[in-house]
Amino acid sequence: MEGVLNRTYKDEEVKRFNILYVDDEEVNLRIFQRAFKRHYNVFTAESGSEAIKILEDNQIDLIMSDQRMPGMTGVELLIKIVPMYPNIVRMIMTGFSDEDEIIRVDKEVGLDRFLVKPWNQEDLKEEFDKALELRNPTDEAIEPAAAPTEKKPKEVAPEKPSKQELKKEIIKSVEARKNMMSTVNMDQVIEFNVSLRESLLPRQEELKLYLDDAFVLYEHNRVNHNGYWFGEVADKVLITSFNTNSGVIHALTLNTFICATLMELMYKDRVFDPKEILSSLSTRIQNRFFGKKYDENICSIDIALLIYDKQDESLLFGGANHNLYSFSKGGEFKTLSGNIAPLIPGVEPDVNVLQFDTFEVSELYFISNNVIDDSTKKSESNSALLSTQLLLEELHKFPMIMQAKLLHEYKYKSLVGVRF
Repeated sequence: MEGVLNRTYKDEEVKRFNILYVDDEEVNLRIFQRAFKRHYNVFTAESGSEAIKILEDNQIDLIMSDQRMPGMTGVELLIKIVPMYPNIVRMIMTGFSDEDEIIRVDKEVGLDRFLVKPWNQEDLKEEFDKALELRNPTDEAIEPAAAPTEKKPKEVAPEKPSKQELKKEIIKSVEARKNMMSTVNMDQVIEFNVSLRESLLPRQEELKLYLDDAFVLYEHNRVNHNGYWFGEVADKVLITSFNTNSGVIHALTLNTFICATLMELMYKDRVFDPKEILSSLSTRIQNRFFGKKYDENICSIDIALLIYDKQDESLLFGGANHNLYSFSKGGEFKTLSGNIAPLIPGVEPDVNVLQFDTFEVSELYFISNNVIDDSTKKSESNSALLSTQLLLEELHKFPMIMQAKLLHEYKYKSLVGVRF
């Protein structure tokens, strides 16, 4: 996954400007980098202090900062740096209602734009280009003199919004955000959350970048509470499968957050221990969604994690109410059991980590308990219950791509299969 995120592309246009995006969420920086690196020279910083160092060492034309960050807010950052870099284009982006703070920064140092999360790539690029052109107009091309009767009217550059207009825009945006939940169509909220979840799910075909023979079976719809994620760094592959036991919107939001957190733990923090990953997930979900106080009524998560070390062919598995199913080289079926208790946000998980190697197994399957419950049903041809174990015993010798097609026909909506 790291290779995919850092993949280089051929420039499609000349990069005239250097832009700096400041946000304490590392995953947001990655998404921004991928979205705009073909158009600008993109710099990113996870804090105000890091942004100041970048400004000291580089000529930055535009800075966009998230507002709510620990240590130094976006407003505080702009108030500090604009006197030193008076020609820089400055923008604030926030997902919260910070009317007073936004008006404060505009009053003290001036603000080019106030932007509300989530951003749209095309709209944001248009805002960047307009603001950069106002401060850095292109030289007019020299054209042949026209006849006196054919005078061409001079084009007028767009004007920067006045202070009063910007203040009205800020107040309007904040009020719209305050009233959003009372007016927005709930289907639109769900569809937005589905889109956000899909944006962080690695593509199923990318799994073959890390493993020669593997598949992901997944139904991309709003009612699927299951999720998966995988990535590779330093010759270690992380594969996860999970299910969130909550309502539709909460499940979509949590699944998105889990993917983003796993990405950060893998690529930034370099955490490769299943127990440590599950512990961090528990703490971060509790802090982000439920506050510091533990609430026993909040949702639970069933999750399985596998770390595959390509160098020594070792495997580490840890699970919370989510098992792995395996076949040995001799074809013997075995269940690798995770802990009985699910993962509860805010509660330190008691995880037993199983260690084995690829010489012991030929195939591994990630199937959460709810998927088995949904898929184990009466067959149309007979009244016998369709056993997941018996089905896997019949299918595991086939190529993985064929297994995926057959399992899909049996209505399995979330499943990962790996062959070593």
